[in-house]
Amino acid sequence: MGQTEIYQHFNREDHEFIDRCIELSERVVERYSVEVTGFLNPHQVGILRNVAASYQLQVFASSDEQKMEYAKVIVAPDYYQLDPSDFDLALLEMVYASKFHHLTHSQVLGTIVHQLGVERKSFGDILTSDGKIQVFVEQRFVHYFMDHIQKISRVPVKLREVPLSEQMIIDEESQQRDILVSSYRLDKVIAGTFKLSRSQASQLISSGIVKVNYATTSNVSYAVGLNDLVSVRRFGRLKIVSENGISKSGKYKVTVEVLLSKK
Repeated sequence: MGQTEIYQHFNREDHEFIDRCIELSERVVERYSVEVTGFLNPHQVGILRNVAASYQLQVFASSDEQKMEYAKVIVAPDYYQLDPSDFDLALLEMVYASKFHHLTHSQVLGTIVHQLGVERKSFGDILTSDGKIQVFVEQRFVHYFMDHIQKISRVPVKLREVPLSEQMIIDEESQQRDILVSSYRLDKVIAGTFKLSRSQASQLISSGIVKVNYATTSNVSYAVGLNDLVSVRRFGRLKIVSENGISKSGKYKVTVEVLLSKK
C-alpha cells in the first residue's frame, strides 16, 4: 500500500502521524530490527497497525497484554517472538491521606506535564481511586518520578513501584443514548448528545476543550465518523456506536455511547 493510499483511510489531521509510522516501519524493514514506541492513544495504535501491516510487519500493543487505554507498541520483523518485558513498562503507585484530601486525574496530569516537564508519550494511563493513584510510565522514568514528586497540588504523596499485576481495574461508567442529528457535524453531534444548543456546542469547540480522537480541534464542521472518540471537558466522552437510518423528519438516527468525564 502506497503512502497516498494510506492517507485515504484517515483524516488530514492524521497525516503527520502517518508519516512517522511510515518512517518507523521502513527502519524496521531496512535494519531488520525491533522498534518500541512511547505511549500512543488507541487511535494512533490503530493507525500504526494499519501502516505496519502494509509492510508485512508484526505489531504488538501493551494494551493486548494489560488493561490500559494508552499503550506502547512493538513493531518487529517476522523472526521476533513477543517478550512482554520488551514493552519497558513500569507501574508507579502514589498514596495520600484521602481522609483530608481528594486528588483528581487532571491534578495528577498537570503535575507530571507542567511540574516535571514529562512528555505525554512517556507515561500512560492515570488511574485514581480513594487515597491511591497509579500511573504507567516508561521504565527509565521510574526514579525520576520518585525523586521529583513529593506533592500533587500541595498534597503530600508517597511513591513506590508495584508489579503490573497489582494494577487497579477501574470500570468507566457509560450509557447509550439515541439521538437525532441533521448532520454529522461535530457541533451538532455534541449538541444532540449533551442537550445543548448548537451555539453552545460551537463555543465549547472554539474554546479549545474539545478533542476528536485525542487531538484538540477547533473545526466545528468536522464530520464525526463511526467510533470516532469525541472528548468534551467537563461533559464527558462520546462515540457514535451505530447508525440507525433516517427519521420521518429526515434526520439521522444514531446511538452514541457516553463515558463519564474524568475529573
